[in-house]
Amino acid sequence: MNSRAELVIDLTAVTGNYRRIAGFTAPCIPLPVVKADAYCLGAKRIGRALSDAGAPLLLVATLEEALELREAGLPVQIVGGILPHEIRTAVEAGVVCPVNDLQLARLISAEAEALGRKACIDIQIDTGMGRDGIRCAEADAVIRAIRKLPGLDCRGIYSHFPGALPEFKEYTHAQIASFKALLARVEPGFQFMHFGGSDGIGNFPEIHQAPFTHCRTGLALYGLGSSAKILGLTPAVSLRATLAQVRELPGGANVGYNFTHCLGGDCRVGTVALGYADGLPLALSNRGEVVIRGRRCRILGRISMDYVNVDLSGLPEAAPGDEVICLGDGIAVDDWAAAKGTHPHEILCSLGRRLSRRYLT
Repeated sequence: MNSRAELVIDLTAVTGNYRRIAGFTAPCIPLPVVKADAYCLGAKRIGRALSDAGAPLLLVATLEEALELREAGLPVQIVGGILPHEIRTAVEAGVVCPVNDLQLARLISAEAEALGRKACIDIQIDTGMGRDGIRCAEADAVIRAIRKLPGLDCRGIYSHFPGALPEFKEYTHAQIASFKALLARVEPGFQFMHFGGSDGIGNFPEIHQAPFTHCRTGLALYGLGSSAKILGLTPAVSLRATLAQVRELPGGANVGYNFTHCLGGDCRVGTVALGYADGLPLALSNRGEVVIRGRRCRILGRISMDYVNVDLSGLPEAAPGDEVICLGDGIAVDDWAAAKGTHPHEILCSLGRRLSRRYLT
């Protein structure tokens, strides 16, 4: 390893996971979500690999993300939102635009007409997420009005779950039912009809059965989340750092900020070149572990911005320069998420820019 710390992304595992998901959902086609730079893992590299593996379209949240992938020659759709001042650029670039109300559709129509071209749109329906989209109860009339606007190719329609885990099944089934009822009334002409994300694929098979033509997946691509367990997907992300220093400290010595750890006896202490600025959760202070030379070593004291101390007792051969496995080898993203009281998406999105990225192909 030539860097202080590196994030290793196994593209073979990512594409293998995509193909396994596609086999599970067939004939419904999964669409990869690569927003937020593919959860900080590298949207262009991952997007290219997924496109080569058969993904027909990549989904992002913002215009900037879409333009980056379009410049790389990749097909892309915005499934978040688009702002009025972004419309002309999006239409010029051939980005599939989301429509979450009639006024936005009118603005896109006007820009498309002014540019002398068709704008491809997908209509977003709010079936209970409560965040954005056309409310399902009002959607029939709004969709009819949108379809009458010039310059628009009303290609798709989609919705999203606020929770797609078994404990939310009553609410989720009601969402699916209301969306399917809407599709039965307005479906003719839509080529893309999709609902939910990675959790929904494994927990609610209805979303990859007729009338749905496509489904969405993000976290499961990396072997994470509830569907990863159901489908037997492969973890694709590991994090490795470097042992920077090894010292013998006496009993009673403080380790780290804020005096959260005092050594109970003489101890061999290692300093690892990784901290919370790199995404190591502060919540792992005094409780997390890393792996050095095949052995688990406990984190000592409060994690710093740039470093973390670990207990090297019983590991006399450890030396500066040793590789330190922080994610992988039995230490999972889910472990970090549980310690932090959050979900794997946040863990991945917190992985710092200082980490070098290495891709296995």
